[in-house]
Amino acid sequence: MPPFLGESACLTAALLWALSVVLFRGPIAAWGARTTNLVKCLLATVLLAITLPFFGGYGDFLATPGRELGFIALSGVVGLSLGDTALFAAVGRLGAHRTLLLGTLAPVFAGALAAVLGERVSNTQLLGAGVVLGGVAIVVGPGNPDRNDGVRAAASGVVLALLAALGQGFGVVIAKAGMGTIGVMSATLLRLTAGSAGLLLAAAATGRLTKIKDAVTDREPMRRLVPASFLGTYLALLLMMAGVALAPATVAAVLLATPPIFSLVIEAVADRKRPTALAVLGTIIAVVGVAVLVGAG
Repeated sequence: MPPFLGESACLTAALLWALSVVLFRGPIAAWGARTTNLVKCLLATVLLAITLPFFGGYGDFLATPGRELGFIALSGVVGLSLGDTALFAAVGRLGAHRTLLLGTLAPVFAGALAAVLGERVSNTQLLGAGVVLGGVAIVVGPGNPDRNDGVRAAASGVVLALLAALGQGFGVVIAKAGMGTIGVMSATLLRLTAGSAGLLLAAAATGRLTKIKDAVTDREPMRRLVPASFLGTYLALLLMMAGVALAPATVAAVLLATPPIFSLVIEAVADRKRPTALAVLGTIIAVVGVAVLVGAG
């Protein structure tokens, strides 16, 4: 086996996540966050359902207690139906980099919920959480506003990105409660299916199903959404699983927290806009904070 194969898989997954978020900007602008998220989840669900038989099939679902399946499904609604919709809405207001940077708060929120549920939080974990908060504050705080954003849009984007990180962090904790028996890929398919179902129910309740039908026949946004969904939701997921399996857990967790670094470069190239020194500094500090946080876990 080639050296550092797992680490390479984790870094590639992080790169694809960052790239896909930039690609999603077009569909988000055309369709809105909820429709984009739903179509993305549906595409990824179909792809993963086709792939699963090559990785053990569907037997996991029959062997897993209903309570565990319920936790995993709930994590899909929290993390995908709610969290990713807020994420896409934030991208439309803040851009990819700042949204992904605020996403580094997800492990902080997950740790806070775990502490409430009785897990012990060490001083090193608290230090890591503080470092993450400091790095995020440097980039999105009032001392470093983006002149291209209206104040109201930027403020609402920060709130939405925080809600996205909260949903992702809580979703991880809830999913962990259901991961006693089921395999990772089967659990992921269940999460995606539950997230898609939650979005479909919300669309039906608000009369938006017709808009979704119109969206999937809109060729220009679909040209971006299909590769973004394939790369950022499906392929990145498979690479993440390979990386977690092959690399040390702490190393994998840190490398999977690097999308803000990649997005800093990708967004700068896409928008032909050089990142500020504060953006670079804050991003590095936040990722270091995640490394401290997960290293102490």
